[in-house]
Amino acid sequence: MQELHENLLEVMDVFHGFCKEQGLTYYMLGGTMLGAYRHQGFIPWDDDIDIGMPRKDYEKLLALKDKMPVGFGLRHHRLESGIPYAFAHFENVNTTYIEQRRSKDTYVGGVYLEIFPLDEAPAKAWQRKLKYYQIRLYKRILYGLILDFHEKKRALPKVIIIRMIQLLFDVDAITKRMDNCIRKGTSGSPYYSNLLGHWGLREDIKKEIFGVPQSYSFEQRSYNGAEHPEQYLTCLYGENYMTPPSEAEREKGKHPAAYVDFNTPYKLYDKKKAADR
Repeated sequence: MQELHENLLEVMDVFHGFCKEQGLTYYMLGGTMLGAYRHQGFIPWDDDIDIGMPRKDYEKLLALKDKMPVGFGLRHHRLESGIPYAFAHFENVNTTYIEQRRSKDTYVGGVYLEIFPLDEAPAKAWQRKLKYYQIRLYKRILYGLILDFHEKKRALPKVIIIRMIQLLFDVDAITKRMDNCIRKGTSGSPYYSNLLGHWGLREDIKKEIFGVPQSYSFEQRSYNGAEHPEQYLTCLYGENYMTPPSEAEREKGKHPAAYVDFNTPYKLYDKKKAADR
């Protein structure tokens, strides 16, 4: 885990510097923000970094795809085909990191940050719920397309549903539909919503809680997070966010890797693998 954390910090350092240089706003999200607040760094068992950007800044980042720092790249379904995520990855292109969960060998990339768009959510609760369930449906279809079908035995009804999804849909079409649905925001809304995040409706959070990005200590570095961290963390984790979870709970949000090489560019790995087929 320590070597992964060191590589993630390298990517985050570059991303933070790039955002500062380009005048882009970002916030640490979820477990990354909790780690900054509770541990002044990584939650010891956490294996990723989550970042949120207001939609305006997120789109500016995508527009800067050809100006990424040397050795780093931005990956998004609008920029290349076959990306099994509706959010962006900021990756170290000189590494190889393949997740076992969901994408497994269907998506080969480098050590990455997950970059989520923060969109304006409807002010009314029922409208936010409707949009959340729309996106959840797309997520489940996407999961049916990219899961490792043979990882476990499934009941016949689930097998039929998965096979139907794989016959009727493809990754690029679903990520595009999901993206279009999410971008239909509500101008002037008091809420930001991370519709692609892990915590569902809990991630509909008032903009004033995010506020002006504040600097937080993170592994002897400084990264940006919410202006009101206590309120933000309470929205996601409840009032006991300073109490570490059980061992079982710690396993739920992990991203187990099928293959890791911190010294080989993922494109070289992919090329070698294609030659071996």
